[in-house]
Amino acid sequence: MLADRLNRLEGREKLGLLLVVLVLVILVLDYAIIRPINIRCGWLDGDIEIESKTLLYQAGVLKMGSHVEQEFGAIRDRIGDALPAAEARRAMRSAIDALAQESDVALISVKDREPRHTENFDEYALDIADFETDEQGLARFLHALMGAPGTYRVTRMKVAPDNTGKRIKGSMTVTRVTLPAPAAAPVEAAPSQG
Repeated sequence: MLADRLNRLEGREKLGLLLVVLVLVILVLDYAIIRPINIRCGWLDGDIEIESKTLLYQAGVLKMGSHVEQEFGAIRDRIGDALPAAEARRAMRSAIDALAQESDVALISVKDREPRHTENFDEYALDIADFETDEQGLARFLHALMGAPGTYRVTRMKVAPDNTGKRIKGSMTVTRVTLPAPAAAPVEAAPSQG
């Protein structure tokens, strides 16, 4: 029946029908296959572009590695060695006592604060609840503190003249940041001799 109808068509009509069928096949292929592939390729192109930019950035970071190591080597002594907490507290206390003595600053009341440990650094704090000195002594102490090995900082300070007006009394909090102490490696059991 359909074949009979097709056979009765003239040449121009058959050509027109063939073109219509061909256009329909192309539209179906476009919507069913080509467009989804193009959309997926667009997503992949975007992913490739992001990964290429990431790769370029990481290559730039790697190129800077030796420069960063040199810069870190120059400031490593300023950061301070990784010490166990008790040793770091003792070292900080003795360094501040020595700097105060050299600067003619009398530390009357000093108290250790509990250290703050983070993933990247350890921060130790010392509360100097009461000190006494003259203006030059305080200036020498602060200057020596900022230039001392290790990252010392005065995070809080209150000063006021004493009753005579010739000396200064006050309080301050001094902190020091160090690299975290390395975790102790687990001890392996010796192999049994049998």
